[in-house]
Amino acid sequence: MKIGINCGHTISGPGYGAVGIIKESEHTRRIGNALRDQLKAAGIETVDCTIDRADTQREYLQMATALANREDLDWFISIHFNASPGHLGQGVEIYTYEGRQYEEAVNICANFAKWGLKNRGVKKGNGLYLIRKSKAKAMLIEVCFCDNRNDVDLYIAAGAEAAAEAICKGICGQAAEGMTQEPFEEFVGKIAKEDWEKRRIVLPSVVVAQAIKESAWGTSELAREANALFGIKKNGWTGRTYKKAATEQRSDGSYYTKDDTLWRAYDSWEQSIRDHNDYIATRRTDGGRTLRYSKVIGCDNHVLACRYLQECGYATSLTYGESLVRDYIEKYHLLRFDSGSSSNPCKS
Repeated sequence: MKIGINCGHTISGPGYGAVGIIKESEHTRRIGNALRDQLKAAGIETVDCTIDRADTQREYLQMATALANREDLDWFISIHFNASPGHLGQGVEIYTYEGRQYEEAVNICANFAKWGLKNRGVKKGNGLYLIRKSKAKAMLIEVCFCDNRNDVDLYIAAGAEAAAEAICKGICGQAAEGMTQEPFEEFVGKIAKEDWEKRRIVLPSVVVAQAIKESAWGTSELAREANALFGIKKNGWTGRTYKKAATEQRSDGSYYTKDDTLWRAYDSWEQSIRDHNDYIATRRTDGGRTLRYSKVIGCDNHVLACRYLQECGYATSLTYGESLVRDYIEKYHLLRFDSGSSSNPCKS
């Protein structure tokens, strides 16, 4: 099999991609480069059809398609990120000629949906130059909306490697690794509830929401390679670590990357869950004088607990606490893990 891969858009000037919370042109290349490596490891030949610079948008499209049409390809794949007016669009979608429901395209959408992205399905893409002019079967993948905070949070949590894997396994006829959503929720929820009943550190619904958000239902690179569901940096940890770039958000809403960040690594997901609660219970500031998450510990109100995590600086995402409530606890009915649990009142 031979596959042409186009990392969507140029890197500057005409043809440059959408700029939202993240930059499309930057992240299509992260995914595309990882995808080439993964396909090569699977014994599949790839052809780079990426164009970094062009004089016009049309020239970019013509050059990319020409590279693909020079080869006898089985597939021509173009990787993109979507954007929408008002930043309200959400989800993954794929365009094919006449909207043909190729098994590979359907599988790729399903793999991305496992992160929690809305599955917008496979659509008719005859109006797209790369789809219309390609000699080979072609698909244009819109990974998610780069200007929607929930979509970007899910993508950042999973990472470019996981995005490439979702595509690679879709092409190879495999589902992405990891549990399906409900078994993952039940796995984390059972451990979180047991720990809450014994130690009353973090409300179970909040722990489950954090695990889903930060690990994309156990499919992120950290979850797969380091058994880490929460993405906690080393911070005094004496156990195993895993090196991976960290994507952080500034106060103005823009993102930046810190390379070679060390993260805590575990022997199992259960160890990760329990260490997460240990971290919340023991993390100190002011030279050890103050418990950083004192307002979170024992709080029996999920809205307040999520707000306190945000206020105490658990994550740099500006909407972290709000997203936990709206996009996870309420959407997936995670309060079921709190029912029947005795708890302590929140500290105001």
